[in-house]
Amino acid sequence: MLFSSFEFLFVFLPIVLILYFRIRSHDSRILMILFSSYVFYGFWNYKFTALLLFSTAVDFVLGIRIEEAQSERTRKALLLSSIAVNLGVLGFFKYCNFFVNSVFDLARWVSPGFASHFHLDVVLPIGISFYTFISLSYTIDVYLRRSKPHRDFLAYAGFVAFFPHLVAGPLIRHDQLVSQLEDPTRGKFNAANFSYGVIFFVIGLSKKILIADRLADGLNPVLGMLPYTSTLEAWLCAFGYAFQLYFDFSGYSDMAVGLAKMMNIHFPQNFRSPYQAESLTDFWQRWHISLSQWLRDYLYIPLGGSRSGVLFTYRNLFLTMLLGGLWHGASAVFLIWGAYHGLLLCLERGVRERGGLSWFKRVPKALRIFCVFVAVTLGWVFFRSPDLPFALQWLKHLFTLQPSFTLYYFEPKFRDRFFAALLVALGIVWKGKNTWEIHFESLMTPRLAWVAAALTLTCFAFFSRNSPFLYFQF
Repeated sequence: MLFSSFEFLFVFLPIVLILYFRIRSHDSRILMILFSSYVFYGFWNYKFTALLLFSTAVDFVLGIRIEEAQSERTRKALLLSSIAVNLGVLGFFKYCNFFVNSVFDLARWVSPGFASHFHLDVVLPIGISFYTFISLSYTIDVYLRRSKPHRDFLAYAGFVAFFPHLVAGPLIRHDQLVSQLEDPTRGKFNAANFSYGVIFFVIGLSKKILIADRLADGLNPVLGMLPYTSTLEAWLCAFGYAFQLYFDFSGYSDMAVGLAKMMNIHFPQNFRSPYQAESLTDFWQRWHISLSQWLRDYLYIPLGGSRSGVLFTYRNLFLTMLLGGLWHGASAVFLIWGAYHGLLLCLERGVRERGGLSWFKRVPKALRIFCVFVAVTLGWVFFRSPDLPFALQWLKHLFTLQPSFTLYYFEPKFRDRFFAALLVALGIVWKGKNTWEIHFESLMTPRLAWVAAALTLTCFAFFSRNSPFLYFQF
């Protein structure tokens, strides 16, 4: 079920909100949250709700067992069991196709007649990368004694499956959400929180429908004709996709924040104007903040962080970004994307530690931001490409002047909307405030309500069942 769908907005959400504020029993409200979240998830494919429940139950039990274990050896064995189950489930569904098909492709290359018709196609459960990381962080924190285990299964399961963040984040930590779900006062209607949440949701919806999807309508047909596109079209697609991805994903995050806020639940910020970053390090402190912090706390620091010398610091930084790329998908393009950012971050860190970036700080701020944006955009070429040959061809069109310098492959009916959305995107990311920087409390006037209503009606005019959020594939 999509946030940007009529069945969600006019059926699911109203029922959930009415029940949330009408149910007086705290335990019943938690049960309603859990049930509605599973309905939300099962609307895509009900069979995979069992997998979600299995992952949740395993970590709930192991969290208690880790706390009660008397020996460090037992505690570590239980933690490894949690890691094995979570990464095993994630690995099977996300990477099985890639590895098995690669083996058979190699076998066919060595012996053309071998298993020529074999092809494995395991369906990837939506949101599996998010809820496995969310659940795994809980058992790690219990093992490290950062947190006590939860004894209320309904509250814990509600935290893992809470529908606003279930399929595409943010990656909420258990200590950020469970205590809020267990607070009985959250079930009291709060007009200020509800209004704030509605505005956040409408802004996120507008980002998705009016900007991200309009950019996609323009650039997707052009990328479909990539071998024949001009250099200008290749660059417009690269910049267009950079903005599409940002407004699509930050739009989802804003909608998730808004939905939670309507229910008096606070989510952390997941994007902080990333295209205003003045360095690659700064970019990763602004983009998908919850994932960056997860990788830092549960991968980079356990690997040793920056505690073991320069070379190990570079190794840890590179491995963190490489595995971050692999988290997005089992494909060479995601590994290259992760390696690309890992190398750039290592290079930037090395130059900065030797004082080599002092000249860059004297460059005008706007030019520094643009240089970082271009570097990030080149990485997105791999992120968007279905395979490595496609990415290399796209890069070739970017850096070798093609015979034509035209916009021939931009379809006329989508071209104007594409350029309008691109100009609006440029203005917002480089000059405007992000959603978290706007003080809505001082703007809660009838005029804002009319603007929100107008934006919502405009979004309705462009609704489509064929525009899932980009991060659903991860």
